[in-house]
Amino acid sequence: MKVLHLGLYDRHGGACIAAYRQHQALLREGVDSQMWVRFKTTADSSVHAYTPSPEPFVRIRRIFQRHFFHAQHRHFVKRGVFLDDRSEDGGAELVQMPKADVINLQSFWNFVHLPAILEAIPPSVPVVVTMHEMAPFTGGCDYAGDCSRFHEQCGNCPLMGGRQENDLSRRSWNRKQRVFHSRPAGKICFVADSHWLAAAAQKSGLLSGLPVSVIHYGLDTEVFRPLDRSFARTALGIPAGAKVLSFAASFVNDARKGMKHLVDAIRLLPQKPFLLMWGNHLPPVLGDIPHRHLGGIHSEHLAALAYNASDVFVMPSLEEAFGQTALEAVACGIPVVAFAAGGIPDIVRHEVTGLLTPVGNSQLLGEAIQRILEDQNLRNELSFQGRRWALQHFSMANNASQYLKLYHSLLDETASK
Repeated sequence: MKVLHLGLYDRHGGACIAAYRQHQALLREGVDSQMWVRFKTTADSSVHAYTPSPEPFVRIRRIFQRHFFHAQHRHFVKRGVFLDDRSEDGGAELVQMPKADVINLQSFWNFVHLPAILEAIPPSVPVVVTMHEMAPFTGGCDYAGDCSRFHEQCGNCPLMGGRQENDLSRRSWNRKQRVFHSRPAGKICFVADSHWLAAAAQKSGLLSGLPVSVIHYGLDTEVFRPLDRSFARTALGIPAGAKVLSFAASFVNDARKGMKHLVDAIRLLPQKPFLLMWGNHLPPVLGDIPHRHLGGIHSEHLAALAYNASDVFVMPSLEEAFGQTALEAVACGIPVVAFAAGGIPDIVRHEVTGLLTPVGNSQLLGEAIQRILEDQNLRNELSFQGRRWALQHFSMANNASQYLKLYHSLLDETASK
């Protein structure tokens, strides 16, 4: 069985990292797994990069399409992420797509033209859509917030000011609905990374009647594991004896990741702990809060060292499909305090692997942090249970096993027809 994963990157951003880990997990099980990406960032020979045509006419058409998309996106009046189902190449990129027995669409936005690829893939080839955010079943937003228009047909999108029924979101919703339902029965399925995301997907009329299942991310529990805390703190230059909180995000200033609430929570504590953080862009002004910003970390081993320098990892995300950083912390035996947002409760089990608080409540977030910092016995128990929880439910082997079961069921159904 040959499996092909499609994504914008192999390792850049949480969704692409999760896809690459899934690919690695399958390779470990002896599966012929490959990735096809727009931008390759690793030296992995099983990852293949798309090379745009240098032919002048094709380049001009691609540039025109790029400016056309940008012009459409300028209609947005609110900040947010809109993931377009179309590509600059308009489907011409598919001539380079490797052949496979199963196609697994990952975080493919801004790379492949979804309508064209689903029409080009032979009807007998199963398609698995791994959903890393809400965009596969909305008109294009990655997180819908309070908006429920994706339940019907989108349109009047809040990102665009809600001024037009047949706007970009409605047209995108309709394109996805048409091509998803044009696949033969049993030849397309959708996988959510959390129970929250699966429940949201099942409310969308776009996926009505199509199968949605849950397969959690996996990670290398030999890389993300408990390490000597004193060594980790010495290596990162953290003052001896400090109480240490950690926070990580692809972009630390992303409002959805909730760092403002973490800062507010820290200011409510009787004694300010040391804040260790990593991720791209600069954090907000922290004033008198002792801290260190490590910048973007691209090494999993270095990330594991940073987690192990912490007493508590804090994840104050306001919306989160899964929460991969929380999983990495738990695997390292670090208790997590988080808002009970989205899929985070799949990882952070209240008073088992960490503490959950109501979304957006900085005061209760601070109280939960203080409770763990003050109670060594609680910290030890959460650490032990968290590591055990990660080994039982979030190993790469477990992730590969569940995907292989799904792939085989789709191939068996194909063979039986």
